Formats: sequence, C-alpha cells, structure tokens
Amino acid sequence: MTHNTFPEHKTCLEKQERALALLFPKDFVKDTFYKQLMQIGRSAKPFPKEFLTKEHLVLGCQSDLYLHSEFRDNALFFFTYTEALISSGIAVLFSTIYSGEPPETILTCKPLFFEKLSKHLSMGRSRGGESLFLSMQRIAVQHLAQKSD
Repeated sequence: MTHNTFPEHKTCLEKQERALALLFPKDFVKDTFYKQLMQIGRSAKPFPKEFLTKEHLVLGCQSDLYLHSEFRDNALFFFTYTEALISSGIAVLFSTIYSGEPPETILTCKPLFFEKLSKHLSMGRSRGGESLFLSMQRIAVQHLAQKSD
C-alpha cells in the first residue's frame, strides 16, 4: 500500500493494512474472500432502531444501508446497518477504518484498501462503498463547518 506522507494518516493507513491482510492472505482464494467479508458483516455493532430513517439512508447503495455518526473528542465514529451480509462487511470495514479519526483525516486519507477490495466486487457493491465513503466525507465537512462557526 502506498503511504501518504501525512503523519496524521498513520492510524487510518494502519487500519487499512490490517483489513487488507485479513481479506487478502498470502493464500488468497476468492471464495474464502466472500466468506470472510460476510463474517465481517456479521460482526456489525448493534444499530439503534431510531436511526433506521430516510435521513440516515445512504443513497447509491445496492442494498438499504444506514449510516449514523457521533462526534466526540475531536473524532467521528460511524455506525452502519444493512441486512445484506456482503454489503454489511464492506460497511463494517469503512466504519472501523474511519471511526476514531478526526474529520480532516476522513477527508484526506484515501480508502486505498477499497481500491483492491472493489476489484473483487460487483459494480453495484463498489458504487455502494463509494457512496458510503462520500457520505462519511460529507459528515466530516459538516463537522468542520460547525467548528469554524
């Protein structure tokens, strides 16, 4: 993985490297990849039912995917929900990698892990991952805008 030169990206990039190592071991088999992605999807944290609303729906996803965020200690934390296991696995990876990061990092630390991951996904799931990341970036921009007010 190509490392950015920004030191503030260190944890974001390390989390991406761990995700890639989990999904793409040396003895990579595509069938095992999907099973691993579904297992990650099963590990999704409970999602509060009050956030299963139209406002939290991520547009552009193949399956209904909900995104909720919390801001504390100058960092954003993301929570996702979808019933589709592969989509849930993708969403859990994004929320795990970008949770705990400041808004500036979410805007500037590219999802390099997704470049490799998306090569093994359908176009619909790839677009869904991109839509999820764009939604996370929009939330980051909103928090930066509030901070500057």
